[in-house]
Amino acid sequence: MVRRPERELGRPWSAAVVSARPGEGATLVTAAAGALIDAETGPKGQNVILMDADVRTAGLTALLGAWHAVGTGDEYGIGTGAGDGGGLPGFALDRHVALRDRSVEQRLQELRSPDGRSGDMSLLAMRAPGSTALASLPDLPEITGRAVELLAELAGCLLVDCGPGWGPLTRRICETVEYVFVVGRADSRSHPDTVRLVERLDVSGLLSKTIGYVANTPGQSPQATRQSTQLAGQCAEFTRHSPEFSVGGTHSEGTLALRTIMDLPYDPRAAQTLAHGKLSGPQSPFESALCQGMEALEPDLFRTGFDFDIT
Repeated sequence: MVRRPERELGRPWSAAVVSARPGEGATLVTAAAGALIDAETGPKGQNVILMDADVRTAGLTALLGAWHAVGTGDEYGIGTGAGDGGGLPGFALDRHVALRDRSVEQRLQELRSPDGRSGDMSLLAMRAPGSTALASLPDLPEITGRAVELLAELAGCLLVDCGPGWGPLTRRICETVEYVFVVGRADSRSHPDTVRLVERLDVSGLLSKTIGYVANTPGQSPQATRQSTQLAGQCAEFTRHSPEFSVGGTHSEGTLALRTIMDLPYDPRAAQTLAHGKLSGPQSPFESALCQGMEALEPDLFRTGFDFDIT
């Protein structure tokens, strides 16, 4: 067996997490993956940055609200408390500085669990003035792409939650990162929206960097069902005028041009525990399957990051 040469911890890599529809679990997968990597590599010196790029629901920001998010700065050399935590809106709506000269460091928020767990994870959040102001920006895809480029220069690991659906914003993010992961329900592989999303990736020349399909099995409590319905309505309203993608449709028998790389079981504790600012640990079927799946994809993930050869 030919061993790959050792790489220094913190080799930069970046990935986008996309989903065809709301309620598929992409936000949970993004947050949990980042926290798992941070738990292993943060104390060793590899930083993790999460980016909330879902201008419709800001789900990642909401999910991580309990992680004691504060302005960050020291690790980037800009001083204690220098971060304003303005997130993506602050970066996007900063008209006083040319796009090429904007700084993303002061927009980050440091994430710390309430129990004081050490780590090196930050979030580019979706904060006020909110998604309405962002959605009206005609150059939002280019602005967001620039933010992703800057974050990738800072991060050992960058994970971007793109939100559901496909459009110019998601396409620009996927063009900028190294890898793309598609998250969806185990029974949604043949859904027209999923097939259409993968087709858009293919047409855009992005299928070659798409690692695979993460089959997630989220729970459907009455509250989750209501939230999923509400999100679906919001997403449909947002994408209704876009010729590139639409939400809705019926199931059909289609062949997805992606292999399933993980099968994540339903675990009601996973999202609840993460929302309270900590990981569930080995007793969580969801976290265990996610951790094992990531290690299977890249055995050195928790030491050196991804080093895929997917050509």
